[in-house]
Amino acid sequence: MSVSDGVNRTEVRYEGDIQFNEDETAISRISPGGYLEYWRNDDHLLAGMNDKGVLQMELHENGKPVDPASAEGKELVAKVIKGMIGLGFDIDGRMDRLYRRGGYAALLSAVDSVDGDYIRQRYLERILSSDSLSARTVAAVVLRVRGKLGGDYEKKELLEKVDTQYLKNDSVCADYLEVVKSMGGDYEKSELLTKVAHKDIREGGSWAGLIRTTTTLGGEYERSNVLIEIGQRLPKADSLRTLYMQAAKTVHSDEDYGRVVKAVEM
Repeated sequence: MSVSDGVNRTEVRYEGDIQFNEDETAISRISPGGYLEYWRNDDHLLAGMNDKGVLQMELHENGKPVDPASAEGKELVAKVIKGMIGLGFDIDGRMDRLYRRGGYAALLSAVDSVDGDYIRQRYLERILSSDSLSARTVAAVVLRVRGKLGGDYEKKELLEKVDTQYLKNDSVCADYLEVVKSMGGDYEKSELLTKVAHKDIREGGSWAGLIRTTTTLGGEYERSNVLIEIGQRLPKADSLRTLYMQAAKTVHSDEDYGRVVKAVEM
């Protein structure tokens, strides 16, 4: 694992199972035959277990040897571990430790502090994989999908993991649709919008938001197909029908326009 930002270069090499202590300030174990080596510019850590199963370590800070047992050495080890975690090292163990300390709130807070879409995505996936979540927690996840992830592919992958039962919550559905609206790819957007249309969303505001978000699709083919899915399920409310017909007028093909109008009249 090697990362460079043009100024600082960080490299991690290891073999075996590497475990940190609960507060992530020390190495608690390295499996037999394994080792850990970390470089960041002139800072260096090399650690492994000796034949007696005792952890041995060499440390250098700015190229100078440091005693691992000293306060300076312990501080450097903690800094090294923090840097490794920032790169996504031991991410499963990290998430376990965070959850034990503070539950979903701790995992959500970590999303705000780590770098990179991949690492953020892993944290959010961990939360969404849970069996029982409050609508508030799901809403917090969805908000971070919008604010913390840059790629449409990553956003789509996470939104697809949101259990559709939460889309019955008007607030969660509105936040979900805001994420979809922020995406650029019609293919990803149309698939997600169709998923929402197929769910028994109950609030008029959610249906209205779904219709408005559908009009942000750039391609008329995708837009008309999603509108048809909506029209076939739209509640019988005059305000929603009016909004739907306004959206239908954004479809300029006579054939597709006819299909869209027919869907709401069935």
